Amino acid sequence: MPLRYLSLATLFITFLLIILGGIVHNTGSSLACPDWPLCYGQFFPKMEGGILIEHGHRLLGSLVGFLTIMMVFIARKEKPFVFKLTILALIMVIVQGILGGITVIYKLPTVVSTTHLGLSLIFFSTLILINHQTFKVDTTNTELTKNNWNPDLKFGVLFTTGLIYLQILLGAFMRHSGAGASCGLGKNYMFKCLQDWWPSLPIAQLHMSHRIFAVIVFFAALYFLGKSIKSFWAQKKGLVVLPILIITAILGQVMLGLLTVGLNMAVAPTAAHLGLAAVCLGLLWKYYLTLNSLETSLFETRPVTKLASYINLTKPRLSALVVVTALIGIISAPGEIYFFKAVVAVIWITLTVAGACVLNCYIERNIDLKMKRTKDRPLPAGHLEAKQALIFGVFLLLISLPPLFIWINFLTGFLASVAALLYLYVYTPLKKKSEWAVLIGAIPGAIPPLLGVTAVTGQVTAMGIALFAILFVWQLPHFLAISLLYEDDYTAAGIKVFPNVKGVVTTNRKIFYFTFLLFFVALIPWFLNAASVAYRNSAFVLGGVLLLFALRVLRGKGELSLARNYFYFTLLYLPLLLGSLVFFK
Repeated sequence: MPLRYLSLATLFITFLLIILGGIVHNTGSSLACPDWPLCYGQFFPKMEGGILIEHGHRLLGSLVGFLTIMMVFIARKEKPFVFKLTILALIMVIVQGILGGITVIYKLPTVVSTTHLGLSLIFFSTLILINHQTFKVDTTNTELTKNNWNPDLKFGVLFTTGLIYLQILLGAFMRHSGAGASCGLGKNYMFKCLQDWWPSLPIAQLHMSHRIFAVIVFFAALYFLGKSIKSFWAQKKGLVVLPILIITAILGQVMLGLLTVGLNMAVAPTAAHLGLAAVCLGLLWKYYLTLNSLETSLFETRPVTKLASYINLTKPRLSALVVVTALIGIISAPGEIYFFKAVVAVIWITLTVAGACVLNCYIERNIDLKMKRTKDRPLPAGHLEAKQALIFGVFLLLISLPPLFIWINFLTGFLASVAALLYLYVYTPLKKKSEWAVLIGAIPGAIPPLLGVTAVTGQVTAMGIALFAILFVWQLPHFLAISLLYEDDYTAAGIKVFPNVKGVVTTNRKIFYFTFLLFFVALIPWFLNAASVAYRNSAFVLGGVLLLFALRVLRGKGELSLARNYFYFTLLYLPLLLGSLVFFK
């Protein structure tokens, strides 16, 4: 199949591109070409020194873009899922190009440079997924059966993959923020930091956190991959090769990290450190995909584990949104950001939201049973008992709210508690009484970015209120679009939403009105002089496009496809808007 070989070639060149990107940074060649996308106004400048490295990186990126476009054309004949993946890959290539330009124009901002690498690894993983889709899993000549299959292994491998990705991002953030040499260089500093195990300087603490997290990643990989080796040794020895390779690669990665310090951050070990990190991530991701495909071939319905059920109770997609918006609040807050305080604040805020989500699932377990889109959740499906969910939810709140009060500040803990109480004991019961419950539900959903601001400043600032307002107003048309798509579900469960109370026409009008309001609310950070002109322009363009989608819904006379398109664009609108606020800060 042409797509198989083309995706493999693109994957290999992307790997080289990632390594070359590391060399660009490690040799100080990032601004060798001060303009973008050309270099000194030329497509082919004199290729020597830093220009050779930096512009070579751009040209190689252009080649990856060209190969990705070819994949899109070839994938049109493949199954729809593969074609959508190639479209997604192309979008990422375009965004990567824009991020590269921002990196040069704004003189290497740490957040943008780190995001540039992070997105390149997601693109790298997407290519692996595309390539994986071109193969069929062979379950013949194997002793694998439903009875001896352990579905928890798959989740363990995925968890380790996530840890590896976070470790790479942490390393990139450390290097781009100038903390690479903060613990000293040379063999005397390979294990200790400035002659100590834990330094007092914040920048050195950032460096040491990368080392400590590496140890955590190694032992997590050793545990889960070791269980895989033990499980598959007697059943299918082919599944043992990858885990052994991964453990070896991670061990080599730890050694390269030490050598990077011991050899004074020389280009060769530093570039190899990044390259091997990408290999570890790619191998882990490929191993997860292999296990996932095997599980699909063995079971008509995927087995549900206790671990997966507990995770699903926390509504991971919602928790991920909380992490992003809280980080936006932290980064946008005025004043100096203390790295570890920011990290633990995000962790505790996320656990608070997860606990509230679990208790929401507990309270609404009978309602969820009546709706098609929620009947497969752990409690209505019978995968967990109600008592287990109650204990889990209370436990998450008990381990997250007190630390917010004690170690962050009282205001952050108080606001987090208010959000949880509003969500559980006001919004949840009000949904069965009034369609206007959406206004109350938008309050706890808009508090996380405000928590990020208060975690840094200890007070409610104008910027914190602006972020709260953006999230609050964004949720209103977003949820109204959802209520159009799932009106029958809400009616069956006895939940009052605008479509089943006021009608579709009124709901469409309100979507347009709230979108119109959001257009102006999104400009508040600029009016406060807390955001750049580039952010203002981004907000204007994104708001204008969203208004066009809302106008189509208004004129669509109840066409669900238009509401669905609007809903999908709201999911794209928010990260782009908040991302521009950070990138153009």
